[in-house]
This record gives sequence, structure tokens and C-alpha cells, in this order.
Amino acid sequence: MIYIYNCYGGTHSSILAVAYHLKMLDENREPTKDEILGLPNFNKLVYGNRGELFYYGCDEDKNKVYVIGRGRSKVLIPGLYNLATMLHKQNLLDEKIIFSNVSPTVPLPMTFGGLFSRWLKIDFIGVPLLVMGAKQAYKNIIKLVYHTKKAGKKADSEVIILDNKEFGKK
Repeated sequence: MIYIYNCYGGTHSSILAVAYHLKMLDENREPTKDEILGLPNFNKLVYGNRGELFYYGCDEDKNKVYVIGRGRSKVLIPGLYNLATMLHKQNLLDEKIIFSNVSPTVPLPMTFGGLFSRWLKIDFIGVPLLVMGAKQAYKNIIKLVYHTKKAGKKADSEVIILDNKEFGKK
């Protein structure tokens, strides 16, 4: 199975999801600032990385885990879904693919942190906001990761898109 977590930039919430999926972060406690900032590609990707798949490793069940940043595109994930479906139909792909949208978990501090840090290059404002947002969102991201893994194991379809709107602000 292949898991592809996606969000706007692919460098904040999706990285946290991958970190919990691959057990890089302890899910029994709030992550520290150093743990958050030490994650691979956390707050490192730029505009030009949108649409690029980044591989982060295999989970305990040998499933591959990736991240992709969508930007504002409404067609990237459906396009990848259609490509994967076509490859399955032609027997060129035999692994189930799960696209999981992490964006609904993003709290306001993370949104503004990304804006200040990635777009405006004002890290002394952006990075503390990103850390604050990561700490606010961690429980919700863990729930999303569990939901994603469960959906992948239960699904009959070869390719699935999870919009995960139920993990948004209530």
C-alpha cells in the first residue's frame, strides 16, 4: 500500500502526519519545539516543490509513505487519482494508494506561521507560530493518521481520496 499525505505546502501538517505515521514522534505527548523543527523537510519546502512527491519511508506494515504539496490546485489530487486508477486497470500498478488530505487539521497559528515563514521569509515570527500550531494540532493529526491507516486497510477500492473534513474546526 502507498499512503500519500497532502496539504497546501507539503512542509508542515503533512510532515507532522508522516512523523506520526512512521513513529518519528511520540504520540503519547505533545511534541517539543526541537522535535518539530528537526523533522525532515519541516518548514523547508518552497513554492517550486509543489506537486513533487517526497518519500519518507515504510511503516511497520511495509507500506510506503509520501507527501505532496498541492498549493491551490483543485486538480492535482484528482489527476493523480485518475492516473493511479488507469495504471491499476492496465495492471501496471498493483498497490493500493490512499491520498489523505491533512489540511483540515491546520490551526490558525500554523496557517499564519507558514505565511510569515515560507512566503514572507520572516522566520522570527513564522517559526514560533508554526511550532504553536503543531502543538495545537498534534492530537487531531494523530486521529487523522489512525483514520487514514484504518481506511486503507478496510477499503475495497484500489485508489482512495480521503478529504478528512471531519478533522476540521468545529
